[in-house]
Amino acid sequence: MNNQKSNQNLKAAIVVALLALLGANVYQFVTNKSLREDNIHKESELISLDSAKVELEKQYQQSIADLNSMKTDNEELNKSIEVQKEELRLQKEKIAVLLNDSKNLKLVRSELKTLKLKADEYISEINKLKGENDKLTTSNKELTADKENLTADLQKKGMENQKLSDENNSLSSQKDVLNKEKENLNRKYNRAAAIQVTKLDASGYQNRDGKKPSSRSRASDIDFIEVCFKTTENKNSDAGTETFYLRIINPTGETESVSSEGSGIITNFATDAKIKYSSATTVDYKNDEIKTCGKFANPGTFQKGVYQIEVYNKGYLVGTTTLKLK
Repeated sequence: MNNQKSNQNLKAAIVVALLALLGANVYQFVTNKSLREDNIHKESELISLDSAKVELEKQYQQSIADLNSMKTDNEELNKSIEVQKEELRLQKEKIAVLLNDSKNLKLVRSELKTLKLKADEYISEINKLKGENDKLTTSNKELTADKENLTADLQKKGMENQKLSDENNSLSSQKDVLNKEKENLNRKYNRAAAIQVTKLDASGYQNRDGKKPSSRSRASDIDFIEVCFKTTENKNSDAGTETFYLRIINPTGETESVSSEGSGIITNFATDAKIKYSSATTVDYKNDEIKTCGKFANPGTFQKGVYQIEVYNKGYLVGTTTLKLK
């Protein structure tokens, strides 16, 4: 009876032991499976991290290469490229820090997309700047060409204007020469054609109401001086109206001149000096002797002394006389 009970206890113990062993095996199996799955997951994460590192480096290097290839001789554009390269470098360093922890893998992939978008955006911006720069360069070339053409035209016009100026100066010089020659010829002609006068006589007169003026010799009694003379024959002078200018020089050496009495100024061609004349008289000259007279009235009074009387024709002195007033 006891043996039978012992056998039953033994069997029970064996069953318990077998069940415990089986449970331990099951637990170990489950644990091992979980560890294997964890290992597989970690290995997958490590592979993903390595892949992300490779992708990061590849993407960064490609972006830098693309930016470098877009450099030109434009300093401002190159500065902009360097700024963008620095921004990409900082973005790369940020991602590299995240790659130290597999937990950041999802964030890393997001940052890689951001890096790619920035690189594409930078390249697009550089292309736009290059396009604008190319337009500016083309415009500058066109402006330079236009400027060169305008400069050439201005130089050509300048040369033409200088040539015209030289021609004008030459013509002006020739004109001056011709005018001088003409003036000299006129002077020679006038000198030869000047009509000399003879029997030149000057007298002082006093006006009388309703009567003929009477000759006077006292300066205080005289109202006007009359100068009479005869023309001479001069074949060098054309027939026609001739003007004779009377110059009455008082004892102090001044020319009696009153504009209201017909006084004025003429040129003495013998000296090229401008001189005053007292009055003028005209005659119808027919290349023969003609007697004519001219008068000069002084609204004031005449001085005592000797007056020098001069007669001019065609700018030359053609006769002189004197008048003494007491």
